[in-house]
Amino acid sequence: MRHTPRHAAVALPSRRLQVIAMVMAATLALIVTSLVSQSQSQSAQAMAKIKCKQTTGTGRFDPIVHHDEQGQVGHNHQFFGNNAWLSLPNPNAANLSDLQGKGTNCENPKDTAGYWVPVLQYTATKKALTPQAFTAYYRSWDFKETGDGQPFPADTRLVAEKHDWSCGQYMSVPPSQAIPDCTGATGKPGSTLTAHIDFPSCWNGVKPNHPASQVGDTTDNKNYAYRVGKSCPSGFPIKMVALRETISYPYTGKGADLELSSDAEHGTSDGQSLHADFFNAWDTAGFASMVKNCISGTGTPTAAECG
Repeated sequence: MRHTPRHAAVALPSRRLQVIAMVMAATLALIVTSLVSQSQSQSAQAMAKIKCKQTTGTGRFDPIVHHDEQGQVGHNHQFFGNNAWLSLPNPNAANLSDLQGKGTNCENPKDTAGYWVPVLQYTATKKALTPQAFTAYYRSWDFKETGDGQPFPADTRLVAEKHDWSCGQYMSVPPSQAIPDCTGATGKPGSTLTAHIDFPSCWNGVKPNHPASQVGDTTDNKNYAYRVGKSCPSGFPIKMVALRETISYPYTGKGADLELSSDAEHGTSDGQSLHADFFNAWDTAGFASMVKNCISGTGTPTAAECG
């Protein structure tokens, strides 16, 4: 009788196990790669989230409402985006040519727009709270992650008052017009005092016209309207992107000790005068590319462009 050597009896199963292990490893690698790819794609498809790393600075300037006026006027504002504001001899006199092509503190380098809001401060000491984060969310005209919406024309200047306060998406505190009680929040993103200001997304087609020496300039506001339900109102048929400015603050208190720098001027308190400004100094081609790739669904979204 012939006897098969013991080492030969185990060699074949061992090789089979090696092959099976290699196949399983390769399959697992493909699955992981696919999941990572899908995750990256999905993170870049959910609207555009233009994050600005830090504030440009604060000042009693208002280049829209108090355009071309001299010195410090109105209330204190916190500026984001375009870095040129506070380096200008008179920020109130800023025009599009002073801003386009300048630097930005936003992660998308093409977003050289100007964004600003009243300063959040302690009522007793007037000490300002440094924002934790600023994000400009761009969605479709009807506030969906993808859909229709044109980019704002260059030099569009808007002031928006439609707002709410919250304690972040991970807190059950309902949105309110006044600063809420955020006791119990962690102070981390998504669980801290947060302000939201929404801009209108329906336009009548009248293009911006801003003479350099015009004193006070809110003319663009009359050419825009908020959507009504699922439609733009009569006279404002052109669907634009919907802009929301979101600012989070490292605050987890009761809210009663805070105010906005604009509250007293507006005859109110508790942050109820919240509003925001938008001065469209985007790189024009960059704005169009962002809308195409991040919102309309007709391009290729990337995290670098869409956030």
